[in-house]
Amino acid sequence: MRTVLYSFLFFCFVISASAQEILQLDDVIKLTLENNFDVSIAKNNIQVAKNSNNIGLVGGSQSTGGTVVGGNTGMLPQISISAGSPQSPLGIGQNTSTLKYSNPAFNINQQTNHSTSYAPSLVVTWYFFDGLKMFATKKKLNRTEELSNLQYRQTLENALLASLTAYYQMISIKQYMKSLQFSLVLSEEQKKLAEQKLNSGSGSNVDVLQAKIDYNNIQVQIIQQQNLLNEQRITLNALLKRAPDLDFSVPDTIVVKTQPDYKNSLENIDKNNSAVLIGQKNIEISELSLKEFRANRFPKIGVTGNYTFQRNTNDVGLQRVMQNYGFNAGFIFSWTLLNNLTTHTAIKNQLVQINNDNLRLESAKLQEKSILYKAFLNFKNNLTVIDIEKQSVQLAQQNLLIAAQRFKQGISTYIEYRTVEQSYENAMYRLAQAAYSTKITELNYLKTQGMLVH
Repeated sequence: MRTVLYSFLFFCFVISASAQEILQLDDVIKLTLENNFDVSIAKNNIQVAKNSNNIGLVGGSQSTGGTVVGGNTGMLPQISISAGSPQSPLGIGQNTSTLKYSNPAFNINQQTNHSTSYAPSLVVTWYFFDGLKMFATKKKLNRTEELSNLQYRQTLENALLASLTAYYQMISIKQYMKSLQFSLVLSEEQKKLAEQKLNSGSGSNVDVLQAKIDYNNIQVQIIQQQNLLNEQRITLNALLKRAPDLDFSVPDTIVVKTQPDYKNSLENIDKNNSAVLIGQKNIEISELSLKEFRANRFPKIGVTGNYTFQRNTNDVGLQRVMQNYGFNAGFIFSWTLLNNLTTHTAIKNQLVQINNDNLRLESAKLQEKSILYKAFLNFKNNLTVIDIEKQSVQLAQQNLLIAAQRFKQGISTYIEYRTVEQSYENAMYRLAQAAYSTKITELNYLKTQGMLVH
């Protein structure tokens, strides 16, 4: 029995040494950061928020089609150049006139008049006071950029949890497959032993047939586990933006390093949890929107200046050339005293929105604390379970060695031996599942604290 065990361990060592490249934990984290589609989209959203956070857009508005245009207030002045209009186009013209008078001597028949018209203008407008709305808007853009960073972090946590879940599922399946492969080696040995006993007259054909059936069953279980392993490999490749047929292996051990500490983890909720931080940031943005609405009650004061040049020429007539140019500069003032209570209604609605944001934040805190407590209890209990399952595996191994010796010596039947072997397989399966469950609860425990990315 010990010879079989040593042969199996050597066999596993040779297979591992010649297997495909092993994907390590650091590789999974790195590839998720670099390749995951959701993470890449979140990165692009950060860039959009960063591009929009500039003083040129303060007081501006967003038009349809995604083109950013300035509004009538802002930290930067509005400068425009115009030349011509549909009524007075810039360029050349031609008119043909036919005039008839009582005195035919004064008649004009088909007289052509060519003309030119130039009227460019330069206008500069700057509202330097708008009820301090521009400053509230700039702070709001800052908070929006910060919000996009928090949303990126939340997306990264979710993507990383999905990748690691598939990764550790593969390790768990691989652990169980090793135990099945070991059982397959033992089953083949027992099958040979049953045949030897039958040939020597000390065994039964029933034991031989049952040994062959059990050997086939173990082969089927290995194939089934290989199918599950392939599914998780394809899933992980998709999460890492790699070809689905890219083959790789994983380590065969799940390591749990975190120790559950509910008091410290509860303190991390308010400081690091992504959902809570996003809720807090939304409240800040809503409060700045309220300042923007309130600023609409104040007057707007600014300065403006323009320079115009106009030149018209005609081929005929008393006025052959008309040319004007000059500039104007001064203050501008506007104050909307009544706008059908639009501002008043917007302020009242925004106050309700802030109240809703606070309620959402309270709900998020309670929900995340509930998730944390569940994860803490599950994590703590799973650590106990995994210790018990390790003991069960050790006991099952010892029992298997004894059962193999008893069957070899003819003290017990093959059915009794197979029962012990199945107990060993079940113990190994429970250990693999316990290790996987413990690791997943650890990841959720860290994610709820906002410590998974760290």
